[in-house]
Parts: sequence; C-alpha cells; structure tokens
Amino acid sequence: MDKFIPTEVKDLTESKKRVMRNVLNEVQNKSKKPKHNWRYAVIAALVTMSAILFVLNEVLTENEPSVAEQPSPTELHIDLSKPAFSEEQGVFYLDGVTLGDSESKVIEVFGENFTIVQEDGSEADVVLDYDGQAKFSFIEDKLISILFMNVDEDYFDELFKGYDGFKFIDFHIYDDHFFYSNGTNQIVKASPQPIDESLSLKLSYAEPHWEKKVAENLYKTQQNIKNQHISPTNTDIDYAKPTFTEEEGYLYFHGVTLGDSPSKVIDRLGDNYIIGQADGSGSDFLLNYDRLASFHFYNDKLDSIVLIKVDKEYFDELFNHYEGFKFISSGRGEDDNDRIIYSEETYQVLKATTQTPNNDLYLYIGYPGPELWDNPEMKGIPDPWQP
Repeated sequence: MDKFIPTEVKDLTESKKRVMRNVLNEVQNKSKKPKHNWRYAVIAALVTMSAILFVLNEVLTENEPSVAEQPSPTELHIDLSKPAFSEEQGVFYLDGVTLGDSESKVIEVFGENFTIVQEDGSEADVVLDYDGQAKFSFIEDKLISILFMNVDEDYFDELFKGYDGFKFIDFHIYDDHFFYSNGTNQIVKASPQPIDESLSLKLSYAEPHWEKKVAENLYKTQQNIKNQHISPTNTDIDYAKPTFTEEEGYLYFHGVTLGDSPSKVIDRLGDNYIIGQADGSGSDFLLNYDRLASFHFYNDKLDSIVLIKVDKEYFDELFNHYEGFKFISSGRGEDDNDRIIYSEETYQVLKATTQTPNNDLYLYIGYPGPELWDNPEMKGIPDPWQP
C-alpha cells in the first residue's frame, strides 16, 4: 500500500483561482447576451387582440336578432303591392318568377311564410297563399298562374304607360288592362275588383275562348297599322275643346270623319294611343287617346267617335253658332237635355249628353239609332234605315 502514498502534497491554490476566474468570466459573458423579452411582448399583444375580438363578438351577437326574430325574405325584399314586372323574349316575369317555375323557386324568392289552400273550381294541384296578398298555383310542380291582390294603382298606371310591348284595354265595365305576348301566349291582366275596388294583377296563359282570341286579333290589327308607316302630323290636341267642322254634310272632329281609316286617324291625332275593344259597341276595335277620346272601327272604317269630359261652356258656344239642323231633346231636366246635330245628307249625328255621376259632358259622333226617330223634333225627316 505504500506505493500509493504521494511523496509530496501539491499546492492547489493556483488551480482554485483559475476555476474561480473561469466561472466569473462565464457569468459575465451570459449577462452581456440579449435577453428574450420580445417573447413576452408578442404573447401580451396576442392576449390583448384576443380580448378585443371577444368583446366585439359579444356586442355584435347581442345586437343581432335571432333566427326567429329575423324578418322573412318577403318582408326584407318584396313589396307585394308593387310587383316588379319584366319581359325577356316574350316571357313575362313578376318579381323574377314566371310560368313553369317550380314550388321551390317561388319559395326561394318569396320565403316560407305561406299557407297551402284549396280553391273551389281551381285546376291547380297546389296553391301557395302569401297572407292573402299573393297566390301561386301549380300543376305537377309547374307554376300556371300568379295572382297579386291589392296592387298599388298609381304604380301600375306608370308601369302600363311605360311598357313598350303589346298592350290593350277592354273598355267595357271595369277597363281591364292587358300585356300580351303573341309568342308565348302569356298574358298579364290588371282588373279592378267589383267588391272593394282593389286592383288585382294576374299572370297566366291566355284563356283560349276570349283572351287569346281578342288578344291575337288586336295584335294583328296593331301590326297592320304599324306596317303602314304612319307619320303623325298633329299631336297637340285639346280634347276638352274639340275642333268641329262640317263639309258637305260630313261632321269632322280635328279633320277626321266617319268612314276614315285607322291610319287617317293616327295621322291626324298621333300615335300615342292604346288599342282596345268595347263589348256591345258593335266595333271590331278602338283606338283610345288618354282616356279622353275613343275612335271605334268596323271593317277598318271609322264607325263612331266618343269624346269624354268636353268643356261645357265651349260646346254651348259651338252649338249656338252652328247653322245646320239641330235641336235640344225634351223629357229631361233643363240642365242636362241632350243637344243633337243631324246631317240629312250623310245621316251623321252628333249628340252631346251629360253622364252621371260626375256630370261630365260626353260627345258622340256616329250614325243614328232607332231612339233618334222617336224624338218629336225628327218628325217629317225620313228614316234612312227604313225601306
């Protein structure tokens, strides 16, 4: 064991000092390196942004109505009293929906706030009723008609005036207005309702026994008139004060008389007319100007003229200065007796009569009916219709 005993003990003082210097240098060197404080800054920023986003989301969520509270698509986008009308290549659209569309397409546009109803006499399989304001009828999932009730009248008047396609009016009792597509047989009908006088608007296919027949005849008539290349010469006319003249027994209104063609009327009065039909008038069609003057035709010849709301004082002066055969009918009140001008040469008659309930003065130019010959003033004047 003696061989493991060191012969002398080494002095370790210098070694200890060297170790202490190395440790001190290492500590000093680490203190000079940059500390990682940026990590804490980034973390703090992320926490702050998350807090802001959380607060904003809570505020927006609190202010946003729930699904149950949100209005239906109909309430958001569609006014059922003013359905948007458009046409593309003869196909009519109301609020973007047209005939042949599916139930899902209608529900997509108008929403799910509807009820399914059954209508007596309807051929439809399904009728979607939107709060009694609009109805959509289907056969085998194809839309066959659209009906809007309570349509804004002023809105439709502007729509009708601005439509450049084929349109006509049935001048009968309710003055129904129509848009018609000859290519697709689609028809839009605006009709006042007799019970509450509300205006309904319906899109469907033209009913063959009346609508289609009338619409096609009027369409062809208007096309024939337009093909004559008429250039109106006078469109500034006061229908309340009509220009009236007589030449060789013919009674003229603004240069137009019975027997004239449609082109002659348009040449004298302008092309801002609406073509139409009046049941019971005996005419094939009529041209109406601003609801103030109507020109009725039979076999393409002017058969009668009707003027509405003629100035009474103006006509009184015209009647008083007329030097031909004239008389005032008896049997009515003093203020509303008919005044009549008659031409024995041409058998034309002009009659001015007051219509109720507004007491408007109507002026008729035409051929006399049987009632004229019952008047005592016509005694001694031969009836041209009797053999």
